[in-house]
Amino acid sequence: MSAIINIGGWQAALQKNWGGRIAIAVAVLAVYLPSLHHAFQYDDLHSIVENPHLRSLANLDDFFVRPDMFTADPKSAMYRPLVLVSYAFNYAWAEYRVEGYRCFNILLHLANCLLVQTLVQRLLGLRLAGLASGLLFALHPIAGEPVNYISSRSESLCAFFSLASVLLYVRARERAALSSYWGSVSAFACALLAKSVGIVLPAVFVVREASAAPLSIKRLLASSKYHLAFWLLGIAYVVSVREALGTALIDRPVRDFSVQVFTQAKALVYYMKLLLMPWGQSVEHQFAMARGVGDAAVLAALGLLASCVIFSFFLWRRSGPLFFFCAWPSLFLLPTFIVPLNVLVNEHRLYIPTIGLASLLGWVLASRLERRMGVMLLGLLVAAYGGLSLQRSQVWQDSATLWADALEKAPLMPRPHLFLGDVYKRQGRNQDAVDSYQRALTVNPAYLSGGDLLAIHNNMGAAYLAMQRNDEAMASYRRALAIDPEYAESRDTLEGLQALAEVAWQPEAEKRYKTGLKLMVAGQLARAVSQLQAALLVQSHAKIYQALGLAYERSGQTASAVEAYRVILRMPAAHDNLVQGARQRLQELGAGPVDFD
Repeated sequence: MSAIINIGGWQAALQKNWGGRIAIAVAVLAVYLPSLHHAFQYDDLHSIVENPHLRSLANLDDFFVRPDMFTADPKSAMYRPLVLVSYAFNYAWAEYRVEGYRCFNILLHLANCLLVQTLVQRLLGLRLAGLASGLLFALHPIAGEPVNYISSRSESLCAFFSLASVLLYVRARERAALSSYWGSVSAFACALLAKSVGIVLPAVFVVREASAAPLSIKRLLASSKYHLAFWLLGIAYVVSVREALGTALIDRPVRDFSVQVFTQAKALVYYMKLLLMPWGQSVEHQFAMARGVGDAAVLAALGLLASCVIFSFFLWRRSGPLFFFCAWPSLFLLPTFIVPLNVLVNEHRLYIPTIGLASLLGWVLASRLERRMGVMLLGLLVAAYGGLSLQRSQVWQDSATLWADALEKAPLMPRPHLFLGDVYKRQGRNQDAVDSYQRALTVNPAYLSGGDLLAIHNNMGAAYLAMQRNDEAMASYRRALAIDPEYAESRDTLEGLQALAEVAWQPEAEKRYKTGLKLMVAGQLARAVSQLQAALLVQSHAKIYQALGLAYERSGQTASAVEAYRVILRMPAAHDNLVQGARQRLQELGAGPVDFD
C-alpha cells in the first residue's frame, strides 16, 4: 500500500496516527480471523479449485489477453486478469489451502480500511473522522461478503486501486505532482483490470472538481485536461471488452433494458436499507423485478433519489470534501443500471458505496457531536457492527450453512434450492437433492438463468444416476443438453448410459428382433411386423421400434409407423442417432417435427 501512496510525500501522512491504524487492524483481525479455515464456496469451485490455469505462474501473461482463463467453465469467462494473478500467487504459495486465499482477502480489506482512514483524514482534516470512518468501514457487515467469499475479491481489489487512484489524484491536483498524477492513472488501469466497475473513476474526478467551492464552469472545463488520460484509458478498456458488452446488452441480455433500469432503481431503496440497517443479510435476497414506473418500490426509489439530490446539495453547500466523500462511492452502482446481471441485488456491490456512509458517520461523530458523546457512539457502532459481522462470517462456514441461511431468508428464490440440492448430492442424500432441484425449477422459474437450468438438470441427472434410476437420469441429461448441446459432462454421461442400455438386450427379444429384420429383407412384411411386436412384448427397445416403424412404412401403414417413431422420441434410453432418425422419418411422413420432454 505504502508503495502506491508514498509517491510525492504521502509517507508523512501514513507515519502519523499509528494508534488509529493499529485499532483498525485489531478490529479487522478480531472479526475475520475466526473464519480463516472456512471452505471454498460456489463460484470459487469453477474459478479457483477446478481452474487449471492458476496452477502455473507461466500463465501470468496470458491472463491479460485470455478471458477464458478466468474459469474452468468457458461460459463464465470474465476479463479480470489481476484477480487471476492474485489467485495464481495464492496457489503457488499453498496450492488449495484455503487459509492462504482467505488471508489475502482479509489483508486486502484491511488495506482498504487504512486507505479510507488516510483519505478522510487528509481531506476533512479531522483525525477522529479518519479513525471513525476507517473503523466503521472495516466492521460494517456489508464487508462480510467481499472478505468471506474469495471470488468476491474482485470487488475489494477494485476498491483498493480505486482508493489509491483517488488519493493520488488529490495529491496531484493539490501540489501539481506529475508523478502522483501518472500514479493515479496507473491505479485506474489496475482497477479496471480487477473489475469493470472501475470504469466510473473518470466521473469521480469530475465530481471531485465540482466539489471545490465556488462552483465554476470555467474551472471545470479547465480541469478537463487532467481527466483526458482517464477518459482515453476508459474508452480503450470499453473497446477491448466490447464483445462481452455486446453479448450482455444486445445479443443475449438477461432481461429487457427497461426492466433492468426499473429493477435497479427499486434496488436503491433496498440497498439503502442494507446500509442503514445491516441485518438480515443473505447470499441470495428475496427481491422481485420491477416492471414499470407504477411499481411502489420504484416510486419510493424516485423519492429517495430526489431526497439524495436535496441532501447532496446541502452537503455541497456545507462542505465540498464531505459532499465528495458521500457522492463518489455511490457512482460505483451506476454500471448495474446499464448491464443486466443474473443476480438482481448483491451485497458485494455495496462494498465501495459503504465508504460514503462510513465517511458521513465519521464526520458526524467527529465534528457534529461533543467529543465524549462522539467517542461513545463510535464505540456502540463498532460493537454492533463487529457483532453482526462476526455472526455473518460464521454463516459462510460451508455451503450447507450458507445456503440453509439463504433458503430461510429467501424461500421463493430458486438458487438456494439449487445449491442446497448440490449439498444434499455431495452428502449422498440423492432423493433430497432431486426434491430440492425440482423446487428450484418450480418456485420462481422467471429468475432462473440458462446456467442455472443447465446446472439443475445436469445435477439432477447425477442424483438419479446415483440412485440407479437410469431412465430418469437420461431424461435429465437430455434436458441439460437441450440448453447447451456442447456441455461435456451431460453429453458424455448420456452417451455412456445409452450405450449401456443398447447392449442390455434380453436374449429372446434380440432373437425375435433379428428374425423380424430378416423377414423384412425377404419382403415378408406381415410376418416381420408380427415378430417385432412379439419382441416388444419381451423388451421395449428403441431399435425394435425403429425396425417396426420401417416395416409399417413399407407395408403402407403410415399411421402405425408414425406412432412407432414417436415412441422412440419418448424413450429416455434411445440413442441420439435413433432419435434424430425418428425425427427425420416423421418429417418425411408429414408428422414432424415433434419434440418430447
